[in-house]
Amino acid sequence: MADPRVYPTDNRPDYHVDYSSDMSGEMPRGGGQTRYNYSSGSSGEMPRQPDPKPPKHHVVQIPKDQVFRTPPTENARLQKIYAARAARKRNRNCCCFFKYLLSTILTIVLVVAIVAVVFFLFYKPKIPKYTLSSMTVKNFNVSAPNTLTFSPDFEAIVTADNPNSKISIYYEDNSDITVSYKDVNLANGAWPKFHQPEKNVTELVVSVKGSGIRLSESLHDDILQNEKNGAVPLNLDMKVPVKIKAGAISTWTFNVLVSCDVTLDKLAAGSTIVDKSCSVKVHAFNKF
Repeated sequence: MADPRVYPTDNRPDYHVDYSSDMSGEMPRGGGQTRYNYSSGSSGEMPRQPDPKPPKHHVVQIPKDQVFRTPPTENARLQKIYAARAARKRNRNCCCFFKYLLSTILTIVLVVAIVAVVFFLFYKPKIPKYTLSSMTVKNFNVSAPNTLTFSPDFEAIVTADNPNSKISIYYEDNSDITVSYKDVNLANGAWPKFHQPEKNVTELVVSVKGSGIRLSESLHDDILQNEKNGAVPLNLDMKVPVKIKAGAISTWTFNVLVSCDVTLDKLAAGSTIVDKSCSVKVHAFNKF
């Protein structure tokens, strides 16, 4: 029997017949049913089966320190090129730095040398002179029996001569004066602070005192023997910080070191200088 329904020729739905069968795979007899399955698609194709489930993936994590690989040889060549380039750059930077440092030092040295030459040529500085005029001693009677401890007092008259016609001298604080016998310190004192103008000669009374100086028996006997002979050698050392001023230029503080070897006839009041000699050193770059 013909299908009474009329379909357009280009949109007639596709269909297929599904015959259900029993487990034996034979066509049903009498009791079988025919099912028609119509699709409304217009492409004329059979419906697509769903895609199968994608396979499961397992992720295995490996520590980085256990992963080994061999880089291509091209990477090694590039690494050498980059390393050599970086080394050349570092060497070039170091050379530039040392050249700049050396040029700076040379420039500073040259400027200082020029200033020093101009200063010496114009001002013609001279080292001041120091002489020991006299020295008296008190409280140092080594002839007293059974006495090894003393508190001697020394009073020295020192003449300071500034021979410079354009330079004045400023004597600063923190000076130190010592009187010793064979490197044994007997007394300490200080140089007075004052300003000495150009072409000036000044006499200074310097007081140097000791307290509780204990002598060994051998040293005591040696001093006593020298006093009997009328010649007791002593050392007078002075370290004085000074500044000089030349016109509008004032220097930093530096040291003047005066060392005098003096020989007295006795260690008592009214002593006389038998022999003396003084030397002067200037430490311009040593802080006192």
